[in-house]
Amino acid sequence: MLHGKCVMVTGASRGLGRAIAREAARCGARVGINYLCHADDARTLRDEIVAGGFPEPVLLPFDATRCEAIEQGMARFLEVCPRIDGWVNNAARNLPGLLPTLTEAEIRSQLDSALAGPILCCQAILPHFLAERSGAILNIGSVVTERSFRGQSVYAAAKGGVASFSRALAVEYARKQIRVNCLQPGPVETDMFGQTFGLLPADFIARLPQGRLVDAACVAAMAVFLLSDQAGSITGGVFNVDGGCAL
Repeated sequence: MLHGKCVMVTGASRGLGRAIAREAARCGARVGINYLCHADDARTLRDEIVAGGFPEPVLLPFDATRCEAIEQGMARFLEVCPRIDGWVNNAARNLPGLLPTLTEAEIRSQLDSALAGPILCCQAILPHFLAERSGAILNIGSVVTERSFRGQSVYAAAKGGVASFSRALAVEYARKQIRVNCLQPGPVETDMFGQTFGLLPADFIARLPQGRLVDAACVAAMAVFLLSDQAGSITGGVFNVDGGCAL
């Protein structure tokens, strides 16, 4: 589905980003594995993908919230790949807590990583996509924009901004054949979501419509589809993969 394409995934060393990077590689893409702190996890993912006989990923350590770092990371990826076909803005920080308990630094960290970071990454990749007259951007949002949980007010605000930003950017660049979509996962069993459990009812999972957390592989499969040419007429969409959580 992505054979011969080059796709950058930010925050790809662990969690949902890891699942998306793995699935993109399995579907034929040369993947840029971006990470900031978890180098061992990134190397393990690269080795796992290579062992499966898929295109060797490129490890790209850079801060996806800093303009200069993003530009440098993109340039390093282009030293290996002839072009970039897709960009997934997955990196984000979720620091759950009731608003009065959060520090200014914790609030700004979530807004920087979950909202400003994707905006700056899009700003960096757009000139390349404009030169190629093609490209797919996938911003990872969250179902908390439609059904929030305790301790998620700042994260929900950031992810709501991601959805609105995706729609607006899609309108701006549709005629340039650049597609922008937003994928909103429900609760997925990752380290990030694990931080939220302490603020949720003990029977939270049982209350979900499917009675279980969302499978990361389902989210990754949808991500790959939205990056592929099969989704060539899909732009400006906000898609939930949430097990009915937002119903």
